[in-house]
Amino acid sequence: MTVPSTNQNNNSNPYAVLNGNTGSSGSSGSSSSGSTVDPTSAQAIQDRFLKLLTTQLQAQDPMNPMQNSEITSQMAQISQVTSMSNLNTTMQSMLQSQMASQSLIASTTVGHSALVAGNTMGWDGNTTGNKTMGAVSLAGSAQQLTVAVQDANGNTVRTIDVKNPQAGMNSFAWDGKDAQGNILPAGNYSFVATASNPGTTAAQSVKATAYNYKTIAAVSFTSGGAPQLVLNDGKTVQMSDVAQIS
Repeated sequence: MTVPSTNQNNNSNPYAVLNGNTGSSGSSGSSSSGSTVDPTSAQAIQDRFLKLLTTQLQAQDPMNPMQNSEITSQMAQISQVTSMSNLNTTMQSMLQSQMASQSLIASTTVGHSALVAGNTMGWDGNTTGNKTMGAVSLAGSAQQLTVAVQDANGNTVRTIDVKNPQAGMNSFAWDGKDAQGNILPAGNYSFVATASNPGTTAAQSVKATAYNYKTIAAVSFTSGGAPQLVLNDGKTVQMSDVAQIS
């Protein structure tokens, strides 16, 4: 005697519909109390799974019941889905905490000097001994590091030899004077750095990256909430772009 099956596909896997709205299963995204439940949350997914599994067990063919291995496999799958959902929630919480911490740190830097990539220097024309600073990052060791200060027209007005250059960051100071010792007028100047190892078998140049000091004027935020530093020249940089804050 053959017992008619109430479910022609008793081996179907409910895992495939866990992320959808099952409708008849009763999980429609709202609880019985009327409060809204996120259908993609770990709890909602688990509830739908248990209801689907219960329905599948009730409707299975008694002559061909589900095997324990099938149930175990499906339980493992829902466990993975739940774990991933919980992990995503945890990561989002950690990211929000990190951005809040970065925002707090960024707010304390306003008014300080930031060392960022760039080759501009502002000179105020002061004759009382003030100096303007710059820096050069070298990709490797070099015997010579020369900085050519240029005016707004690109003319070299002063050449500075940086003493004892090393791989990494090298700072230098310019007193606002030209090669003859004359104080130059206030304005915006730039510099070009050249590093090399003369006298070696291969007198190759060393990669030199210019850095300038800028005052941090304010803190702004991206659309995602990440803090950015607004410099006194109007440019905006990420916290990760700053080599040094003083």
